[in-house]
Amino acid sequence: MRHAGKTLTIIVVISLTMASSTLPAKPQLNYLVGLNMEVVFMDNGVARVTLKQHPFDAAGRSLISNTEVVERVIGEEDSIISLVLLFFTTDPSKASYVVHAHSKLDPEEQVLCNTGTPGVMERFDGAVTLTLDILLNTTSSLIPLGGDVYQIVVTDYFTLTDPRSWLDVMDFRFMGSVRLLNFSLDPSWAKPPSVATPARLQWLNMNEADAPDNYVLTLQIPGVILSTTPLRLRAEVSGARFSNATSSLQVGVRNTGGDEGVFTVVLLEEGFEQARKISLKPGAEAWVRFPVHAPDGGELVVKVFGGGEQLDEQRLTVNVEKSTETRLPLLSAIGLILMVIGGFTILLYLDERLKRLQSP
Repeated sequence: MRHAGKTLTIIVVISLTMASSTLPAKPQLNYLVGLNMEVVFMDNGVARVTLKQHPFDAAGRSLISNTEVVERVIGEEDSIISLVLLFFTTDPSKASYVVHAHSKLDPEEQVLCNTGTPGVMERFDGAVTLTLDILLNTTSSLIPLGGDVYQIVVTDYFTLTDPRSWLDVMDFRFMGSVRLLNFSLDPSWAKPPSVATPARLQWLNMNEADAPDNYVLTLQIPGVILSTTPLRLRAEVSGARFSNATSSLQVGVRNTGGDEGVFTVVLLEEGFEQARKISLKPGAEAWVRFPVHAPDGGELVVKVFGGGEQLDEQRLTVNVEKSTETRLPLLSAIGLILMVIGGFTILLYLDERLKRLQSP
């Protein structure tokens, strides 16, 4: 999938830029990455997550045989682990996990992704795979509902941070005594799963519009021991700026708590719902941008979430400033009037002075 890889491509380009000072003569090859994720929910609240990556170029040609590119993908393991954890928690530093299998090239695996042709999923042979075991009771995704029943919110970090990115395939499986009781999507109009059985849910996402931002699962999981130190995040909307030129809204968010964490900023307007994720250290502030569809005078609602709860809400009214083109004629008219008045005043002064000179 062309766009899902852009997030990873940015990481690669940054690392290559840093290395360019030591290897300036070596040409660098940019690439995109198809992403498939498989999550197996097991007893005791363990989620085994396998991420499969397949690099390809802008024309949709596989680069899995390019040793240099594959080595770069494998070398980004630490960054990829942080991204995978953000699917399950707002604070990766507090999540407990074990690397079950480090990044490696598996020629037997396959990756499905859309490389740019509408409605077509390409099947690539070979993948760089990484597998983690995540303890869900150390994440913010696990919400107790009573007994052995839990709600688990899995967030597609790519769709929330970059509207050009998404996960090509999301595949949930339920093993052992784990039972799927229900599921829903956010936003509600996202594409439903292509496979839906008691043992498996699978989404094939052709584009960002299809891909859900959040997968909400209700599961029965025996043996979960809840953490006694829940994360308490705090944040507020620190500012908002509307740009008439780009029809967009910039929203500032400040971490007002004592913990570092990931916050979700949601913009609501009639008929549209958008979200962005940002990571903030205590006291830090960041700005995110949303395209705005509401007309002048329309109402917008900005919400900030973190640690599984809503932290702040602000209501705004779209205020479209008059364009420069509408103000220029008015300014020109005022200038012309002032020029006429000034000229008339000068004529009166000269006429009065002439009369004085002519008088005996």
